[in-house]
Amino acid sequence: MYSILFVDDEDEARKAIKEFTPWSDYGFETPREASNGREALEMIDDNLPDVIITDIRMPYMDGIEFIEKVRTEYSSSVDVIILSGYDEFTFAQTAMRLNVADYVLKPVSIESMKEVLKRTKERLDQDRAKVSDMAKLEAFYNSTIDLYREKFLVSLIFPARKSEDSFISEKAKEYNLPLSGNLFAVSVIDLPQETLSSVAVREVIEDAVKKRNDIICFQYESQIVLIFISDMEKSFSTLFSRQIFRTLSMMQSEFIHYFSRSFYIGLGEIVTSAAMLPDSYKSAMIALNYSSIYPEQHIIDIRDVESSESISKSHTGENRSELVMAIKFGNAEDTEKAVHPFFQGITETENIQNTVLSVLTIISEICSSYGKNIATLLDGEDLFLALSHANTLSRAESLVTKLAIAANKAASGIRENSRIQFVENAKRIIKEKYSDPLLGLDQIAEETSVSPAYFSTTFKKETGLSFVQYLTNIRLEKAKEMLRNSDAKTYEIAEMTGFSEPNYFSFTFKKNVGVSPSQYRGVEVRKK
Repeated sequence: MYSILFVDDEDEARKAIKEFTPWSDYGFETPREASNGREALEMIDDNLPDVIITDIRMPYMDGIEFIEKVRTEYSSSVDVIILSGYDEFTFAQTAMRLNVADYVLKPVSIESMKEVLKRTKERLDQDRAKVSDMAKLEAFYNSTIDLYREKFLVSLIFPARKSEDSFISEKAKEYNLPLSGNLFAVSVIDLPQETLSSVAVREVIEDAVKKRNDIICFQYESQIVLIFISDMEKSFSTLFSRQIFRTLSMMQSEFIHYFSRSFYIGLGEIVTSAAMLPDSYKSAMIALNYSSIYPEQHIIDIRDVESSESISKSHTGENRSELVMAIKFGNAEDTEKAVHPFFQGITETENIQNTVLSVLTIISEICSSYGKNIATLLDGEDLFLALSHANTLSRAESLVTKLAIAANKAASGIRENSRIQFVENAKRIIKEKYSDPLLGLDQIAEETSVSPAYFSTTFKKETGLSFVQYLTNIRLEKAKEMLRNSDAKTYEIAEMTGFSEPNYFSFTFKKNVGVSPSQYRGVEVRKK
């Protein structure tokens, strides 16, 4: 079943169409509703639909502006159908330039809606069918791929020897690759294990970025690797990261459109030369590994999960990496399982001691990164005395496990406090700047030093509200306070509480409070 968002400011007409159209007969869910473009964008923030049906003439944000924002900020492929009166044909022509799939003339009849839904379902089915013929796509891929170009691209993230920028620049010109810039970053898209052609995924990605000359796409084993390039100076690294994240979000919407699912994507650190791309790739892979810890987060920015210090530390050995991950982000059971492989197969006393020292070094490094001392993990027990008694394999493993679990408990508390602290900081900023009509999620995310995706997910998890909902509630509470305690005009209160348009303020106020601002003021005055 395909999902629909229906946007129209005429409540009665919208409700009638929703009630009498047999949506499920044509393969569609019952539509979600919005009465204007602004409200619709808030709904898209939570869940991008397969199809958008929108009127053109609406208050606060008309259909054309709404479609433009959808195309530039959310998806270039979502099907858009417009509702148009006879005298709005020029608007319809403008909408066609925005890749609008269809339009319905007003007044809308149920029969015309049935025809449109039939055409729309056929179109959506065809889109998804494009990627099902894997043999054809594989043949196309194999006939056009430049093996030498691919080999060079892989060498950028796995160099046999350290390459100089001049050598990379020369090879990039030879293969017609846009590798000239001041900032670079690698993103890795993890392909699922189930049967799904990597060529199909790559086709979708390349189609999404075909007009971009600042992104290079190639495949390495079961991953699609993206190299992002920018001419911006290093001081604009945060802006570069936000632009990359927006692009990856657009790609994610394409995956949902064509494959009915999201993929996990890791975004590495920003580097300042093509020769440093291996560092960005390595950190992108580290970010991708966090998907098992944050399964609800499909785009993971390394900045959100590890500090620059932890990125630079070497991760020697699979056991070490798993232990670090378990202590930092797992639970006690995960930590115990991660400790055990260090002690498997050990028989000699000397090897037991060396292993204990090796694992304690790892635990100590983690404790230091959180400002803790490993010697304080045993609740008053003397660590050195405990070590002297750990002279057998079982005692040694038991002691190390106890220390690792204590470190995990400490890390969990610090991590939780850190998350709560950043959310509280965000709430403070919102309360301070709610009157700014330009205050948005990107600005708050930047001021709290996290990516927009991590901010949005964590903020909603901690507060139960999306950023937009929370900001709107703060603005409305301030507005109610002013209505009760001041003689300011409604339009003045709208401006002072961050609403750029008085009409939209009145619309939002009535929608959330149940009465208009003037009615609310009248009731409050009578109470006094």
